[in-house]
Amino acid sequence: MQVLKNIWSQLHRFVFWALLSTIFWAWIFTIITDTVPEKKVTLYVQTENCRSQELALKLEEEKPEGIKMIKVHPFSYAVFGDRELLEADLYAVRETEAEAMVPGFAPLDGEGLDVGGRELYVRDGVAYGVKLSGPGEAGAAAAYMGYEPGESYYLFFNAGSPHLSGGDGAALRVAEALLKLK
Repeated sequence: MQVLKNIWSQLHRFVFWALLSTIFWAWIFTIITDTVPEKKVTLYVQTENCRSQELALKLEEEKPEGIKMIKVHPFSYAVFGDRELLEADLYAVRETEAEAMVPGFAPLDGEGLDVGGRELYVRDGVAYGVKLSGPGEAGAAAAYMGYEPGESYYLFFNAGSPHLSGGDGAALRVAEALLKLK
């Protein structure tokens, strides 16, 4: 009885140390399984039914030189902070949401992207995105991304990405690999 009373009286300390330990090991895991933005290409997908791990592994089969990893996340991954979302290289976005986001996207002019004859997202005469999927279409990487029926999705590039043609061009190569997937 005395032992139980002692445990209950110090429960707050046990909980504190358990939380601290969890945060510490999560931080260590992140350090081990991540790399600097210059060595990875990140794609954020605006669908909740994305098989992000499988898609990342499939895209890594054609990983550009100098890139250690390709990360794929749903937009909900950035729920606690938008820094990572704002620093991503590629975005798969619903057409209905794209208009508000266009200021952060890079124009496609002269980027050297092979769109394979796909429709482009054009605003004010400037192409910003490449169509991934539309209503009634299977779409690019449909086996990995659960496109919502009745919605069109476009692939956009972050204007601040170091992986565009002005940099190493890795985001362009990843985008081309994504567009080829079924």
